[in-house]
Amino acid sequence: MTYARARLYLGIANVGFWVIVSALALLLNLPGQLFPVTETEPNEIAQRVAMMLGLYILFSLPFDIVGGYLLPRRYEKHALPFGSFLLSWLRGVLVQFVVMLLTGMLLIVAGRQSNTIGVVVFVAGVVMAALLAAQEALARASANLKVEPLVNMEEPRKVLEKWGLHMPDNVIVYSSQDQAFVGGLVGLPGLERLVLPASWFSLLNTEGVAAQIARRIGVLQNEQRAYGVFVAAIWNLVGFAIAMNVTGVGPIASVGDLMTVSLWFTLWQFLGLLLLPTVSRRGVFEADRFARKAGASQEIMEKIISESDKLQDDEPARSRLIEWIFHPIPSVENRLVELNRKRARGILGAWHAARMALYLSWACLGFMSRAVHCNIGRSDLWVMYPGD
Repeated sequence: MTYARARLYLGIANVGFWVIVSALALLLNLPGQLFPVTETEPNEIAQRVAMMLGLYILFSLPFDIVGGYLLPRRYEKHALPFGSFLLSWLRGVLVQFVVMLLTGMLLIVAGRQSNTIGVVVFVAGVVMAALLAAQEALARASANLKVEPLVNMEEPRKVLEKWGLHMPDNVIVYSSQDQAFVGGLVGLPGLERLVLPASWFSLLNTEGVAAQIARRIGVLQNEQRAYGVFVAAIWNLVGFAIAMNVTGVGPIASVGDLMTVSLWFTLWQFLGLLLLPTVSRRGVFEADRFARKAGASQEIMEKIISESDKLQDDEPARSRLIEWIFHPIPSVENRLVELNRKRARGILGAWHAARMALYLSWACLGFMSRAVHCNIGRSDLWVMYPGD
């Protein structure tokens, strides 16, 4: 079994676990049994939200150990010593715990004060905007990212200018202990910062780095990143509103209500894992075509697509069904096929919508944000997900 397939099966098991646990907990009214009395004091609310999140962390731990330590060690994928893995894991868990704890308390206060579902949804939307604005800061807090100030950006800049493109003004390069870290675009739409991985500068030549940057310039110019964020946020907010209505909870007023909505929202996340990868893949195809049309050669495009895959799934070809269900990043084979098409097919691409929805789900206290195959147990990838 390959490393990619082992991670895929682990992801299926982890997602399946949360689907079953969420469904059973709702059927058995576990939130009502754990928290039968509505809290009256802020300290009591904080303690109970912390207890709920503690259960989430405890149930996730076995999967995190397998995905973050045992599998990389088994397949010799830059495995950390167990002590280093544990410290890294604790760091990531602490950041997510604090964000979710504060968010949970804020949602309860909003529900109590307004007694209106719309206000609670609005507050969740505000938290999502804050998560976008703070994405880089949260990534640095939860992961062992180091700024690489000595990277030479001048040569890629010259190549981009030759292609008629302008290097973004707001660029930073980070190194990570996880080889699958590829940076991305962080910040609110229109205020993005381009984050590049240091690994590109050692694995790719100057034109290769320029081609990767060109892809992200295309994502910005064509507003695919903004569209991806919009799709992700709307998907989460709609699911959050439905959860409060379907469960009969209404505006969240207690920790029991919060847990009930979180469990139902986790089931909504599962549906998103099946549907959102399609628009995400289209965004990847369109970014590839933009770089190719800008001036990157076929040879360079093949190189960067192949090297990117080696650092992540290392699965250049996969069945259509497996990719359709589980992979928002297309295989090397499919990216090269689409690259040579004269016209794009299908719906408009929403770049990274599937994985952005997972990150923004912190605002709704969903339990699937780090249960997918790409980042189980890999705290460097809990805020800034693997990508293209």
